[in-house]
Amino acid sequence: MKLASTIRICLVGSCLLVGSVVQAQQPGLALGVQSTLAQSAQSGKYTFIIFSRDNSETTRAFYQQTQAGLAAHGEKATITAANVDSPVEKALVEKLGIARAPMPMAVVIAPNGAVTGLFPRAITPEQISAAIVPPTMMRCMKELQDQKLVFVCLTRTDRVDVPEGVKLVQQLPQYQGRISLVGMRLDDPAEARFYQQMKVNPDQINGPYAVLIAPPGALIGHFNAQSTGDQIAAAIHKAGQCCEDENCKHNHAPQASGTRPGPR
Repeated sequence: MKLASTIRICLVGSCLLVGSVVQAQQPGLALGVQSTLAQSAQSGKYTFIIFSRDNSETTRAFYQQTQAGLAAHGEKATITAANVDSPVEKALVEKLGIARAPMPMAVVIAPNGAVTGLFPRAITPEQISAAIVPPTMMRCMKELQDQKLVFVCLTRTDRVDVPEGVKLVQQLPQYQGRISLVGMRLDDPAEARFYQQMKVNPDQINGPYAVLIAPPGALIGHFNAQSTGDQIAAAIHKAGQCCEDENCKHNHAPQASGTRPGPR
């Protein structure tokens, strides 16, 4: 097992602390940008929302800059605009926590509701590309923003093999409802960027293997078939994701070495 609690899965210089966006429209509320999000969810597109307080030259230039950057991504994304002070957008603005943020700002929302980018005042083509994330990364970001501990289970088949130690941790009372298992194929080129970001070497993986990521995007460790439930629970506790009990047994559980396991 390798522990790497200081590494962050980030997109825009700091980890995203916002919750995922609920796309279902609540009865009685004006649609606003929610109608665009609903359409994007159905069509599998990313939505770049340009929030602003006015229609100034700066705002228009920012919108045009984003629109031009999206041209390279074809049908993967769409763009829309919203007034951050509009009552129609109040619920979304509060969810995103951007009421007092510098404007204009581009907020990027994935088809599944995950927020994959926040870009105030300026946006580059590189940032636009970074916000359109690989499929499994999108799923993980949604779970992380819903405050779940995510085990990314790596495989070369459609069958997801979960390390026994991870299964044991799932059964612990303090983790009931807090753990999400997400499968990812190592031979899918579309996922290459994500497994590189997780410091995964596909050539060294053979058998059950999982990478644990905790909110807001902390890479906790790599675990294989030899990793015990106590070791995994101890790693979670050390990262501050277990509980506040000083007498918790996992606070004193044996720690695995800091080297990545070799091929098995």
